[in-house]
Amino acid sequence: MRAVALAFAVVLALGPATTQSPAPRRMAITIDDLPGVPADAPVAALRSMTDAMVEALRAAQAPAFGFVNEGKLAVRGETHERTALLETWLDAGVPLGNHTYSHPDLNTVPLADYQRDVIRGEAVTFRLMTARGRTERFFRHPFTHTGPSAPIKTAFERFLRTRGYTIAPFTVENTDYLFSSATRAARRQGDADLIEKIEQDYIAHTMSMLDFYEPLARQTAGREFTQILLIHVNELNAATLPQLLTRVAQRGYRFVTLASAMEDSVYRQRDGYIGRSGPSWIHRWRATRGLPSMMREEPEPPAWILRLVSSER
Repeated sequence: MRAVALAFAVVLALGPATTQSPAPRRMAITIDDLPGVPADAPVAALRSMTDAMVEALRAAQAPAFGFVNEGKLAVRGETHERTALLETWLDAGVPLGNHTYSHPDLNTVPLADYQRDVIRGEAVTFRLMTARGRTERFFRHPFTHTGPSAPIKTAFERFLRTRGYTIAPFTVENTDYLFSSATRAARRQGDADLIEKIEQDYIAHTMSMLDFYEPLARQTAGREFTQILLIHVNELNAATLPQLLTRVAQRGYRFVTLASAMEDSVYRQRDGYIGRSGPSWIHRWRATRGLPSMMREEPEPPAWILRLVSSER
C-alpha cells in the first residue's frame, strides 16, 4: 500500500507516466499593426500583404489574432478598401483586437490622452466583430509598453477592465520590424540577393529566439507552456510566413487560438514588471518573482541588419 501511495503521489506531482513521444508544444500567433506597416503603404501593397499572410495561415492550419490601429483606415478615398482588409482577416477566421487608434507610446503620452486613443481605436473593429458574432475583446499595448510607473500601469489596467478588455501578452518576438525595414532598404536599392539574405537571416533569428525562450520558459515556470508569438503585418512576413510557420511546426508546435493559449495557467501569473521597455511576459514573470533578469541575454539581430537599417534613417 505504501508503494501504491508513493506512485500515486509521483503521478500527481509529475503527471501520468508515458512511453509515447512528448505532447506537442503549443503556440498562438498574434499579429500587430493591422491593416499593415509602414503606415504610408499603398492600399494595393496592404492588400498583397494581407492576402499572402492569410493564405499562409490557412495552409498551415494556424489560427491567429490580429490587432488593429484604426488610424490607418483614415486615408482619404481609401477608407472603404482599408476597412475591407480587416474584413478579409475576419472572413478567414482571424478575430481582431484593439491596438489603439494611432499607436501612441504609454511611456510618453499622458494617460488620459492614451485612454481616449484606445476608445477611438475600437469603433470599426468591434462593429465588424459584432456583425460576425465575435465577442473576444483583447487589447495589446503599442510597443508592448505597459506603463513606466506603477501608478500609470495600475490606472490603465483598471481602465481596460472597465471596458471589458483582456491584455494580450506575448512570450516570443523576433524584432521583425527591423528586418522589415532592412527589406524595404534593399528593395529601394533593387538588390534581390540582399532581400533573400535578409529573409533567411530573419528565419534564422526567429529560430534563435525560440532557442532562447524555450529553456527560459522551463527555467521560469518549471515546464513547457503555450507560447504566444508576436509578429506584424509587413512585406517581410508576407514573403516568409509560410517558411516561418513550417520551421516552428518542425520544432513540435501545434498552433492554437489566443483564447486557448490564455487558458494555460501560466497566464494567470501576475505581471509585476514596471519599466519603460516592453519585454516578453517570461521576463515580466521573472521580475515579479525576483528571479535574475535575462533580458540582456536575448539574441540580437545580426549586426549587418542593424547597420543597414541605421544607414537608411
